[in-house]
Amino acid sequence: MNRGCLIVTLGTPASPNPEDIKEFLRRFLSDPSVVDMPRWLWKPILNNIVLRVRPRKIEPVYRSVWMPQGSPLIVHTQAQARHTVQQLPHIKVGYATTYMTPDIETAIRTLAVDELVVIPLYPQYAPSTVAEIWRQLDRIEHQDWAPRILRADPWNLNTEYIRWYAHQIQHHIQHSHQSFDKIIFSYHGVPQRVVHEPDQYRQQCEQTTAAIMNHIAGVDWEITYQSKFGPGAWLQPATIDRMAQLPSEGIHRILVVTPGFFASCIETLDEIDVLNRQTYIDAGGTEFTLIPPPNSDKAGGKILASVYHATVEQNLLH
Repeated sequence: MNRGCLIVTLGTPASPNPEDIKEFLRRFLSDPSVVDMPRWLWKPILNNIVLRVRPRKIEPVYRSVWMPQGSPLIVHTQAQARHTVQQLPHIKVGYATTYMTPDIETAIRTLAVDELVVIPLYPQYAPSTVAEIWRQLDRIEHQDWAPRILRADPWNLNTEYIRWYAHQIQHHIQHSHQSFDKIIFSYHGVPQRVVHEPDQYRQQCEQTTAAIMNHIAGVDWEITYQSKFGPGAWLQPATIDRMAQLPSEGIHRILVVTPGFFASCIETLDEIDVLNRQTYIDAGGTEFTLIPPPNSDKAGGKILASVYHATVEQNLLH
């Protein structure tokens, strides 16, 4: 039997040009799991306001993070696929994006395997990140050509993943010339509406953080949520709000970790490392140290191979 592994990330504009940003936003923000407003209300807002204004507004952000090889999200995801191949030499490994290229169906057809493990590159699952992946798989797996598809469960407590972040934190603590006042765990936020399953998502974030901090002693920490988009209440506290408040609480040196992101993207490279950093420094903070995601580290392949094996083993138990 030919076996495969497909890792799936969100996707990114094909280039930092406004036209490509617009197409990406059109696909992404048309997903009802991302924006759950009634379609009759949201479509005119999306087409007549968001897609007319936002592409040019965020073009400088994309240009500032763009790498010579392309989008950092895709460059690092490609590296993660290569490193996973090294860990799974007898398994065909590919990558896909939820909204852009390569799309999930094309990637599955290209792999041409009999059994396929699909791993969303989100350790903590939420409908806004994973539901559309599952919907696409629902459509695919009923077709005659489709392989048997195994879906990875949330891997927010995967041992290799937890160990990697614990090691990164320990390394920064040991090599810092002064101790950190607090570790900030910033996760992508979700709206506090039932359809987005905020309680389940928050629990996964808290589980991840607790598991990592079980390896770390003597440092205070807290969880925050970033990237709020649109109206309504989102998970609290907001990362940007806490950055403005921490210095007044005597927190002048922070170590920032973003365990919900497996590869750097504008949410980490710009929102955290530029906007939130500046907010913290402007409020009186003196040191803001950011630990990047696994990115192109070979450990990413080890983590994903571990998720692959766990998914196969769990399926055997059923």
